[in-house]
Amino acid sequence: MVVVLVRPPGPLDQPDPARQRDGLLLDGPLVPSTVAGVEFGRSPVVLLFDREPPDRQELASWLGEVPRRVEVRLILPEPPAALVDPGLVEVVVDPDGRLADAVALPTPVDGGPGIGYAVVDSRRQVRYSTLDPAYLVNAFEVTTILKWVP
Repeated sequence: MVVVLVRPPGPLDQPDPARQRDGLLLDGPLVPSTVAGVEFGRSPVVLLFDREPPDRQELASWLGEVPRRVEVRLILPEPPAALVDPGLVEVVVDPDGRLADAVALPTPVDGGPGIGYAVVDSRRQVRYSTLDPAYLVNAFEVTTILKWVP
């Protein structure tokens, strides 16, 4: 007897598991040169999408793994209750979800703002965009993607 258990999508998961990606996008969308105050096209950009600022130490550790040539922005749907250290990461408040739309970040099952990340290359092409509530634990995924992104 073989038993297969499949967990249904959680509230922060991708509603369509078939859209989960395991590789770089070769034909990802091209983002405009500026979206919600974030400039694209100079160097690779990693957009971290969250609903509230993550733990400072975990974020600092994650940022320590990212190559210096890469710009990182923390995207929040509303101004944070507590100040995020501006020397750590630039916070972009995007209540309308323009950045999530520009990089085709999926909407999670619960319908709220997505938690995850997107990688945009120096030519403004989206190379990866995914929901990942554990993005700080999975820094190796982003660093692996960045090795192949111009």
